[in-house]
Amino acid sequence: MEAGFVGAMALLVCFGLVVASPVVALAAWALSTRSDYFGDALGTVVAGAVGLFAAAAVALAVFVDPAAGLTFGVVAVGAALVLAVVPVLFGRQLLGRWTLLDADEALAYATLGWPVAMVTSAALFVAPGGLARYNVLFLEGVAATVAWMTLVLVVTLGPALAGLGLYNVVERVVRPGSGLR
Repeated sequence: MEAGFVGAMALLVCFGLVVASPVVALAAWALSTRSDYFGDALGTVVAGAVGLFAAAAVALAVFVDPAAGLTFGVVAVGAALVLAVVPVLFGRQLLGRWTLLDADEALAYATLGWPVAMVTSAALFVAPGGLARYNVLFLEGVAATVAWMTLVLVVTLGPALAGLGLYNVVERVVRPGSGLR
């Protein structure tokens, strides 16, 4: 399998996660309004997303090439862990330390902050040259180091920071006079 194919697959999966992040977050939030526990709602939405990724991998394996399906599956799992699972769980931990939220509420705020981090990281990825020209993959030296470190920080800390901002808006604007919990 050619390295260019794997790289193209990685870019496709990463930008797919950017597009899917608001859908996943809002669907989990909508489901959680019908239950007492956000984690269950998020688990239901994630199970559906995993099913869609598995169906895409199987379709690639059957209709294109088994190696293409396997490559897509491996890249999708790796990207989901690096761009979704770890940042949201890390965001939940940070929000639990920074606020008086319990673990489930912190998970909700981190999940709702995740799309902000994903869209920001996508914008930073294409920022050097726009959609039609260059992205951070074409940078070299110090510029590449700064760009990649910025992306890592945005992806890792973004759900916590955006979730904290949302928490502050909810506590100060939506529920005025209630103060922080």
